[in-house]
Amino acid sequence: MSYSLVVGEPYPRQVNWPKSAVNLVLSQNYVEIIHSFDGLTSDELTAFTTGSGTVAVTVGDRHLMWCYRFDAPARPGAPKGALGWGDAPWEAHRQRDRTVGVPGEQGEPFTAYMVLVDASTGIVEGLRTAEIGTEVADALRHGVARQLALPYDHEAASREIDAVYRRHPSTQSLLREAIAGQRIPALDN
Repeated sequence: MSYSLVVGEPYPRQVNWPKSAVNLVLSQNYVEIIHSFDGLTSDELTAFTTGSGTVAVTVGDRHLMWCYRFDAPARPGAPKGALGWGDAPWEAHRQRDRTVGVPGEQGEPFTAYMVLVDASTGIVEGLRTAEIGTEVADALRHGVARQLALPYDHEAASREIDAVYRRHPSTQSLLREAIAGQRIPALDN
């Protein structure tokens, strides 16, 4: 990564953030998982920055789906905050300005940089790292290799993604097709 990320400062590489989205940056040197949301509550922010997470991956021929959830650490007498289940499609051929890949070799975990950006301002609201275990890491490697083995065809990828959303109206439904998943432990306060 040739730039630095600082909470309270603008994310250095993108200007127009969707109101609710996740963007994976998969390269052989590093992985960033950028969550952009508009209007998060303090409990949702806590869920992202210090809570436990759950991630899962589904793989198609021309896309993969990244599924995620964050839960705030339980505090006595406090309501349980969460950034509920969400998902995001990812296409290798649409990743620009970075060489597509996944760090490490088959059977190896890697560290991902997780970034939370306020979609309305572009300001970094939260940062954390997460160890992506071998099962999810290998699923990502498999999904990337599968996509790169095919020529770029955005229309075919769009049809494939649309078909997934027709079969699965919710992320919970989509999880039935996940080939890998893991829980990311909460950070110690």
